[in-house]
Amino acid sequence: MDQSQVILRAFENEDIRELHRWLNDPVSIAMVGRAPMTYEQTVKHVEKKRNNGDLVLAIENEEHKLIGWIFLQNIEYEHGRASIGILLSPEGRGQGYGLPAMQQMVEIGFNQLRLNKIYLTTRAINEQAVGLYKKIGFIIEGQLRKHAFSDGQYYDTYFMGLLASEWNVKCL
Repeated sequence: MDQSQVILRAFENEDIRELHRWLNDPVSIAMVGRAPMTYEQTVKHVEKKRNNGDLVLAIENEEHKLIGWIFLQNIEYEHGRASIGILLSPEGRGQGYGLPAMQQMVEIGFNQLRLNKIYLTTRAINEQAVGLYKKIGFIIEGQLRKHAFSDGQYYDTYFMGLLASEWNVKCL
């Protein structure tokens, strides 16, 4: 799947209802490790991201159907870094949309926002996500042992990073 098969656009208020559904999906809850959210909590979550200056974009497939959201958060221009996050709808998972969406957002971060580093955290048990991030070029910079609690168990968390110099070399 190439980058032309997903479209990133502004995340609009009318998208929040779908986001609420995705955030309350059992797989999302297990992988992110948090409690279900009410609609009002979801609205506040989006408002907080916007107020923090996060770059929040919607992901659409080639049929212009909303299939996820992606964001750069904790943007620190003075240090040239930001954290990236993505959530796909249950229907959008495993369809190859994550790779082009992440590639487009990394491109925005490095080439438009002029960041030097984009980083993320993910649970070690989320092998699909770890594989995707490695395919893009992220490397595991650290492992936080038994760092996250979900479903009665503690899981390791990976801290992964990608530098602009690594991305630019990969894109040549």
